[in-house]
Amino acid sequence: MNTSSRTPRRHLLGLGLAGLATLAAPAQAAGRHDHAGHAGQGDGSGREPAAAGRYRSLVKPYQACTNAIATCIAHCQVLLAEGDKSVGDCLRTALDCDVTCGATLKAAGLNSDYTPALARTAVQSMQACIEACRPHVDHHAECKACHDACVAAVRASRRV
Repeated sequence: MNTSSRTPRRHLLGLGLAGLATLAAPAQAAGRHDHAGHAGQGDGSGREPAAAGRYRSLVKPYQACTNAIATCIAHCQVLLAEGDKSVGDCLRTALDCDVTCGATLKAAGLNSDYTPALARTAVQSMQACIEACRPHVDHHAECKACHDACVAAVRASRRV
């Protein structure tokens, strides 16, 4: 291919990649210095750093919950596509729950100070999800799994 036949878009893309390579070089050089002396040193105040995994008790229940929610969402979407509108509320609340539980799970994994506040919001969305799934637990295994996982995650949240 002749370079003179390049479209302006391709030319810009080429410049973008070159620009990224230029930006990456200083970052790679900066990553070469030794961080070993910083490990476990705290903030210089003489106090120990925050205990790793303060929110470890949330990780497994929230992972189970987000997995069950994803399965429930997919199941509800199939049913809605087939014309079953009875799962509309279930889908709506599962989508909300997916967002709040996912954010809480990420925060817990990062040991974030925002985890308790996010968990309180997630509990509200999980309670709505539990109520929306309840009518379907006897005839949709996906809704039952979502319901049960939300109940377990709510319990774990209340212990934090």
